[in-house]
Amino acid sequence: MSSDEWQIGTLVVNPAKPVWGPGKVVKIVPGRVYVVWRDLPEREAKLMVTSALQRAVGQNDPVLDNLPPLIEKDGRPALPKDRVTFEQAVSAFQAKFPRGFEDPAYIDDPKVGERQYKWLAHEYYLERLGGGKLRELLETDLRTLVQEVERCVGKVNLVYPIEAASLRDALRVEDAARPFFAKLAELLEAEQITERVFAPYAEAVCGLPAERGRVATWPVATIVPFLAQPDRHMFLKPDLTKKAADSLGFHLNYRPHPNWLTYRSLLQMAEIYREKLSPLKPRDLIDVQSFFWVACAG
Repeated sequence: MSSDEWQIGTLVVNPAKPVWGPGKVVKIVPGRVYVVWRDLPEREAKLMVTSALQRAVGQNDPVLDNLPPLIEKDGRPALPKDRVTFEQAVSAFQAKFPRGFEDPAYIDDPKVGERQYKWLAHEYYLERLGGGKLRELLETDLRTLVQEVERCVGKVNLVYPIEAASLRDALRVEDAARPFFAKLAELLEAEQITERVFAPYAEAVCGLPAERGRVATWPVATIVPFLAQPDRHMFLKPDLTKKAADSLGFHLNYRPHPNWLTYRSLLQMAEIYREKLSPLKPRDLIDVQSFFWVACAG
């Protein structure tokens, strides 16, 4: 490629270093370019001679397409946080669970297991609230609906106690609980998760009363959808999820209050890594969420 063909955002390869994977041009200087390489853990972009590079055949890569905004570090572009490669993350996960998602310790060890207790909560949801029962109870027995949701959420340790207590208090206010559950039902019944169904649900979460503490939080917003439909919905715990996204070099578009932009980015990150983890055969987003926690944020 001649110097006038280089553009910021172009994906390139280095034939001499195929293990680096593709890279993304992030800055151009005379005769050289700065490149962030997908499969190198370095935070700073590498300064490369253009003659050593070739344009990648494919100009899309799910990891490089979702890099966070770069910063300047000692005069060169850099990711805002240190990162790990996907291979390093997999190695970290398998250091704890050698058989991956099939490891007996991962599935049901009472001390370190990541899956079984979440799956049991999902099964509880299906038994008590699945198959249209949530909407039926919303119309006929709001008190029982609130109790069943509290019991389901209480089966996992994903939500901080103060947030769980705030949610319990909020759901005892009928005028707030009814719109919350109505928008939750619409979200879970939707064929696709879009802004049209998620944004009103997020607004309903933010409208819950908060007498004892914060209730308009991401854990509160995502815990029930995650337990109800772990094949479609993802749980977001801010500090841990942001750390995982930073470690993987993914732009989460994080905002503190529940909103569609952040949730859409979270679902995109989850699906990208669900696909990349396919050799380990993740069953659903419970496995992906556990991978993020163990390999990147734990």
